[in-house]
Amino acid sequence: MRFLKPIFIMLLVFYGVTSTFSQQRQEDTICYFTTPTLPQNVADVNSILIDTGGVSAPKDTLFQLLTAGGDPISYYRKISTEVCFDGSCRLLRVDLYWNVTGRYLGFELSPKEFLSKAEHEPFNEQEYQQLHAILADSLSPIGNFNYQNLIPQNSAAEGVDAVTRPTSKDVLPFVVKGAVFTTHKMWNLVYGQVQRDVEHATEAALNPGFLLDLLNSDDIWDRYWALDRMHMLSDHPLQVKDKVVGFLCDSSYNLVLHALTVLPKEWGEDSSFQQKLWLAFDCVPAALKPKVMENLGTYKKLDRSIMLDITDRLPTMYGPVLTAALQCLRNYLQKEPEILRRVIALQDHNNPYIAKQIKKFLQEVPTID
Repeated sequence: MRFLKPIFIMLLVFYGVTSTFSQQRQEDTICYFTTPTLPQNVADVNSILIDTGGVSAPKDTLFQLLTAGGDPISYYRKISTEVCFDGSCRLLRVDLYWNVTGRYLGFELSPKEFLSKAEHEPFNEQEYQQLHAILADSLSPIGNFNYQNLIPQNSAAEGVDAVTRPTSKDVLPFVVKGAVFTTHKMWNLVYGQVQRDVEHATEAALNPGFLLDLLNSDDIWDRYWALDRMHMLSDHPLQVKDKVVGFLCDSSYNLVLHALTVLPKEWGEDSSFQQKLWLAFDCVPAALKPKVMENLGTYKKLDRSIMLDITDRLPTMYGPVLTAALQCLRNYLQKEPEILRRVIALQDHNNPYIAKQIKKFLQEVPTID
């Protein structure tokens, strides 16, 4: 395989939706790519033996493309398979690519190769683009259909070949017309076991710098993927912590929630990190502010300046935020007389709601001497 590496490297330098190789030979090569997380500066190729789950060919090769430093940047697998159960469809031969985080990256056909519809009619440009869009959609309803769902239930298998067989109307909106089996097969190849093989291979190569590169991705899938795997590393440099805290001010509510949910508790042992988390409080969506308070309340020792600031801001809080803030302070009332004094003083606040909530809270707190 060594003599093939220069060819692989040339193929994997992406620009927009095409590779350098295909730009040079567009008349021969058909390929479509999304934007990769990392620059495709391929210096080496690693072959990984994977299980296909098949009977005739239970093993296959997943190619891992690497930088000069040995970090993975993308993957591909050479596919050669039937798409119809009776062998009457044209053999599918295509190279499928995965981003380093496992999301779909693209596909490429060998020179002179093409994808076909019924009666072996080649795809046109619009149909290739449609297929590319379907494959890029990890939530496509096509994933809910099994092979038997692709044809009408009342169609007799006898006398109707796989090339001209009618297609179930339920699946038509989610496939390339006339290529239901090809669309279904490719989508399931992209999001099947190979995707998990890709993720496992990248997980095995994780290091702090690599993780930071993934967190810096413009693609939200990549950021979620990296957040979910922070626990795999024992060491997180300052840049990683700052990047994650920065997500708390993101416009995506779900990303903010996820970042708050996966924050390693040990980060809170550092008062400087506590300060950064507290500084992000104001930009966090209102519904997630209680979550920030809950995180601060889990730390063994909360920075005193933060406790005082929370106490002073109690009169500006309402509902779940106020409740969470009081619970955050609960364990420190006996240890911090100044905080206790300020909380007790709020019983006489001119806002009846605040005064009532403070009184109720103090009644529930264990006896304070």
